[in-house]
Amino acid sequence: MKSVRIGSVSLPPVTAVTLGVLLFFFIAAGVIVNFVPSLASVVSWLPVQTSDVLDGQVWRLLTYGLMHHLADPFHLLINGFMIFLFGRELEERWGSGRYAFFMGATVFLGGVFVVLSGLLFQSNASAIGASAFAEGLTVAWGLIYRDRPIRLFFALPIKGIHLVWFALFMWLLQAVSTSPTSAAAHLGGIVMAFILVMGVWRPNAVKLWFQTAMQKFGLRKKPKLYVVPGPGKGPDGKWVN
Repeated sequence: MKSVRIGSVSLPPVTAVTLGVLLFFFIAAGVIVNFVPSLASVVSWLPVQTSDVLDGQVWRLLTYGLMHHLADPFHLLINGFMIFLFGRELEERWGSGRYAFFMGATVFLGGVFVVLSGLLFQSNASAIGASAFAEGLTVAWGLIYRDRPIRLFFALPIKGIHLVWFALFMWLLQAVSTSPTSAAAHLGGIVMAFILVMGVWRPNAVKLWFQTAMQKFGLRKKPKLYVVPGPGKGPDGKWVN
C-alpha cells in the first residue's frame, strides 16, 4: 500500500485507512440510526459490553474500536487527531505491519480491561471508540521521543516523556470522575503501549541471550557483516558494519 497525500501532508497507509474507516463507520452508523431504524440493531452488535462478551460475543473486544458516540462528534475528532498527530511518525518508524499489530493489541487489551472492570465492580461496563489506540499512541510516542519538545494544547512546551505523565494524570482524573468516558479502555491502551515499547520491542539482556542461544543451536542465522565504503580508518578506508 502507498502513502496517501492530502495537500502537503503525507499519511502512511495504515494511518490513512484507519482514519477513513473510523469516519465511514461514524457516518454510516448515524445514517442507519437516524434514517433506517430497522437496521439500528446492527450497530448495537459492535460496542464492547461485559455481559455480551461473557456470553461469547468476543468480537466486541475489537469491533468497539470502530464506533464513536453519535451524540458527541468530538469523540471521533479528538481520537482522529491523536491518531493523525502521533500515528504517522510511529508507522513510519515501525513499519505498517508492526503499527497495525500495535493498533489491534491496544484496542483488544482496552476491551479486556472494560470486561475486567465490569467483573471487578459488578457492573455491565461498556465502551466504544478508538481511545485505547489513541492513548496507546500518545504514550508510545512519548516513550520513544522522550526528549523531543512538543506543545501541549499548542501552547505549553513540554518534552515527550512529560506527555506520558500527562496521559497518566488524565487517566487518573477520568477514573475518579463520573464521566461516561471509559477509563478502563484507556488504561488498557496505555498498559499495552508500555508492554510493547518498553518490553517486547525494546532490546534487552534477556532478548540478546535468547537470540544468541538460538544462533548456537542453529535455529537462527547470525547477522551478516557488510563492508560499507567510507572515509573510516579501517582496512582500505572502509567501515565494517
